[in-house]
Amino acid sequence: MKGLQVNRWAILLLALAGLTGCGGGGSDSDSTEVPKSNTPAPIDTSPEAFNFEHKTEQPLTTLITSNLVKVTGINSSSPISITGGEYSIDGGTFSNITSTVNDQQSVTVRLLSSASYSTSSDVIITIGDVSETFSVTTHSNLTKFAHELSTDHDARYSIVNQPTRGRVVVSPDLKKLTYQAMNSFDYLQEGETTQETIQVTLLGEEENNTYDLSFTITGLPNTSVCDDRTIIDLVPNEVNQPLPHIPEGSCVRVDASSLNNGSSWAIWTGENGGARPIMLSVIGVDKTDSTLTFLPPTDGRYSLSWCPVTGECLVSFQFYSDMPNTKKELNVALHVLSFHPEDEIYLSVTEKNHADTAGYTYRWVIHDWTGEHHKLVDILTTENKLKLPVSLDNNNYNIKVVVDDNIVQLEGGFSSVSNGLYGKIKLDANTIGNYETLSDFVAIRDLNSNQKAPSLVVMIDGDATRYQGNKDMPIVIKAIKDSQLTFDLSETSDENGDNLRYYINGALYENSSSRITFSVTSSTYYTICAIDGFPWTSEENPCLLFDVIAQ
Repeated sequence: MKGLQVNRWAILLLALAGLTGCGGGGSDSDSTEVPKSNTPAPIDTSPEAFNFEHKTEQPLTTLITSNLVKVTGINSSSPISITGGEYSIDGGTFSNITSTVNDQQSVTVRLLSSASYSTSSDVIITIGDVSETFSVTTHSNLTKFAHELSTDHDARYSIVNQPTRGRVVVSPDLKKLTYQAMNSFDYLQEGETTQETIQVTLLGEEENNTYDLSFTITGLPNTSVCDDRTIIDLVPNEVNQPLPHIPEGSCVRVDASSLNNGSSWAIWTGENGGARPIMLSVIGVDKTDSTLTFLPPTDGRYSLSWCPVTGECLVSFQFYSDMPNTKKELNVALHVLSFHPEDEIYLSVTEKNHADTAGYTYRWVIHDWTGEHHKLVDILTTENKLKLPVSLDNNNYNIKVVVDDNIVQLEGGFSSVSNGLYGKIKLDANTIGNYETLSDFVAIRDLNSNQKAPSLVVMIDGDATRYQGNKDMPIVIKAIKDSQLTFDLSETSDENGDNLRYYINGALYENSSSRITFSVTSSTYYTICAIDGFPWTSEENPCLLFDVIAQ
């Protein structure tokens, strides 16, 4: 009996040991572990969807590159092919040969844009079984990129002459311009066309190397602003006749159809009666149309005359408009960033009162100095900033910007002349609205330069005084009327040994003897400067001012 009992315990222990070996010890699960499978996942070469951003207003006949897309959703190399262009993987060489691409690699595509205006070109890329199109549309005939006129892909505009009708706006990087007709051609019938031509120059090219750009403007379906307004027919004004007042919101009509047709309208505005030919463009009329109907854009006095090409005008119409007054003061400031060679120069204008500047334009006129003042840039932008190209040398930039809010005023436009160290700078501006002119001066200097300014010494025949150094006040010289006054500059020197030239009253004088003679006919001033080819400022290289009193 004991033996039998022992055997039973042995059997029980063996059973427990079997359960432990099968994972049953301490486990609440009655399931049996399934061995891991070594079967590989199916090959997937079909990527997740991707897309390219289509581009419009692109230059003609130019390689245009897409945005970058990343390949995702594949676990094996996937075939890549392209039609109509080339692709690049991870920034590598562009190619149109079928190849493969892997997961997480980046792809860009490019194509050559059309040689025609407003024309689309497509490139289709296929990765695995997914295809996507990148589309490029060229600009209209109203846009022109600078590099389309040059072999230099980085070409920039320098001087862009403004048309008499409409305006030409340049991008802040100087690389693109666009003609904007505004409402200058509202008189055109639908489908009727006309042309406007301007001249431009490119940075780095000779001033006389100009390009003619022509823009075709097509009439659009539109209605006249006067269709639903009262139209007042004006009659020619008699001498001493009071001028009529046109109520706010009313249009006027002037009719010279009974007179010689070989004429055009001229317009004068404001109390001073200044000629304002741009006003005809602003109100959108054809100056050769003998009958004009328009809404006066602002308050004030208007005078329109029907005039032949030569001779006196045939008839005149004058009136006052009682439209609201829109004059205001602008509150703007100019900022300049960067003053060293090989740095780009950034210019910007800010409105101090945070007014709405959506309609503002900015006329940038910039002169540099290359032995004399030279107009470097003369362009119009609708953005409040400008990026000038890198200056590889020491240079001076004289910067002027005319800020115009384009809210029509009757009195606008001006011509100014400012005296620089080595000459005069002229600015002609044809403004439309309230405007302000801002100025700044940038001296671009290499801080490691050892260049020294000339040491100017002036002596006068009959006077033993050596005049030199920076003089805050004019040097008074008394001279006999109708005598000769000789300035002796022979003791002027240059530490760097540079050849010297002299400017007197902004005019260049080159005299090997360094003696310059003038006849004293009346009292006058002479400003004498010595230059050595370096663009010194008046603070760095002071001139001497002589006040000559004729006795």
